[in-house]
Amino acid sequence: MPWSKVPSRGPTRLALLAALCGFAARADLPAGGQLLELRSGAVTYTLVHKLHEVKGTSQKLEGRALVSKDGATKVQVRVPVASFDSGNSNRDAHMREAAHELQHPYVSIKGTLEGITLPLAAPLEKTLQATVMLNGERGTQAIPVKLEPQDGKLHATFSFVLSLDAFKIERPELLFVKVDDALKIDGDVLFEASK
Repeated sequence: MPWSKVPSRGPTRLALLAALCGFAARADLPAGGQLLELRSGAVTYTLVHKLHEVKGTSQKLEGRALVSKDGATKVQVRVPVASFDSGNSNRDAHMREAAHELQHPYVSIKGTLEGITLPLAAPLEKTLQATVMLNGERGTQAIPVKLEPQDGKLHATFSFVLSLDAFKIERPELLFVKVDDALKIDGDVLFEASK
């Protein structure tokens, strides 16, 4: 059926687009490479103020990893800014406003790892050479990552610190005292071979 004959609305065109996107992703897969999908996980941010500490967590992650035969691995993970929950809806609304969530709805990490052979025989510690996108700003970051095999899947944990000022995020204040500039990010994710 020619593209022009596919209904412009409804599930048929959406299904066709999804199939084409999946085909394109597999067409980019190098010979002997493997595509992994992020199946579950959580990312938590921590902000520190002189009077208290704030943590917000999201479990609405999206991501992929493309592992080449030579061990070079490309990783991409993104999280909707609006999905972080600190347990205080007012504070979360201020966080979304400070991060300009309407203009920049996602925080994302893209990067490369070297020396990954699947399946992993034992736990590994690697450094992800990454680009972080937050608040419409881009920054480079070397992120330590711990990898371990888990029931045929790849379990990854990471932790790193960003500067709110570097990403042009106005630091919230309480009693005229701003939160620290350091924004700690912790992640715990599980990748599985794409079906």
